[in-house]
Amino acid sequence: MKYGELMAGLRKGSPGHLYLLAGEESYFIEKAKERLLQCFFPTGYQKEDVQVLEEGASLSEIMEAVETVPFFLDKNVIVVKAAGLFKDKKNEDEGKSGRKSGSGEERFLALLKNLPEFSYVIFELHGKADKRKKLYKAISSAGQVMEAEPIRASNIGDWLQGRLQELNKEMDRHAYEYFVGAVSSMQSVNLGFLSKELEKLALFMGPGQRKISREHLLQVFSDVPEISSFAMLNAIGDRNTAKALKLFQRQLENGVYFVLIVGMLARQVRLWWLAQELQARGIRGRALATHLGQPPFIAEKTGREAATFPAGALKNALLALSEADYGLKTGQGDIVELEAIIISLGNREAGTL
Repeated sequence: MKYGELMAGLRKGSPGHLYLLAGEESYFIEKAKERLLQCFFPTGYQKEDVQVLEEGASLSEIMEAVETVPFFLDKNVIVVKAAGLFKDKKNEDEGKSGRKSGSGEERFLALLKNLPEFSYVIFELHGKADKRKKLYKAISSAGQVMEAEPIRASNIGDWLQGRLQELNKEMDRHAYEYFVGAVSSMQSVNLGFLSKELEKLALFMGPGQRKISREHLLQVFSDVPEISSFAMLNAIGDRNTAKALKLFQRQLENGVYFVLIVGMLARQVRLWWLAQELQARGIRGRALATHLGQPPFIAEKTGREAATFPAGALKNALLALSEADYGLKTGQGDIVELEAIIISLGNREAGTL
């Protein structure tokens, strides 16, 4: 199940006894774990109320924790940092000791299928689970598995709406498009970072204002490197070279490392180039979305911008970015080279790079 399905299920009924929270999106894993603990302890809990078994705990240690009758509480709540248990390596029945014990593994799997009424177990795996493993199959059969898939701009809508509801805010259409556009320009999406930035925005606006406008985003996010880089890319796409150069200089003044700027420029140029090739094959408008990995309205915009670049311009820009990146990293280049690339892209020049 996905994160949203798990949350919906917890709102409707009592929690189960066995969970696996696995996937590449740590934000969802942490939020799901936090919610489960709140369900296990409706009146609140202390850190010592939860047993945490770190990576490398043996099966016998896990079984002992699960089977031990609690003294001061009415339940055992155990969180197992489980990456090693799901690795496709030698049998981990005895954890660090490396001793194999088929009977120990079978007893462990049998215990998971018939947990004591007083025990609640959360396996936490930051990474993909091997669904072929007996452990995965046992948890999937006897408990619930949440898969925390990484978020992309193309599927961030549900998360964004949920987070805005938590903050008692909503975005107008222009703000939503700007936010998703900014996220689409990021090389990787960090939900923890975005969540904190939205929280700052909510505090900035105060409880009296509910609707977030594009201007609010610009006011609060203007100094965030990824957002200022997105604004620069937007200016290039709009052929506003002067604005693009101004935003580039602002990033340098704010201490943004040039490698980040080069990376975002290169990624956007690749997207424009791919959009050009797709449109040459008859794939246009919102149909570009699947191929570009962008929301339809962003892909449509990327396609429009790509069509304005002359033949060869984007290929030349990528080559120039590669040379500038190497030169700057080795101390042989100059920021002026990046400025020249931005000017050439903004002016849609084909052969000067």
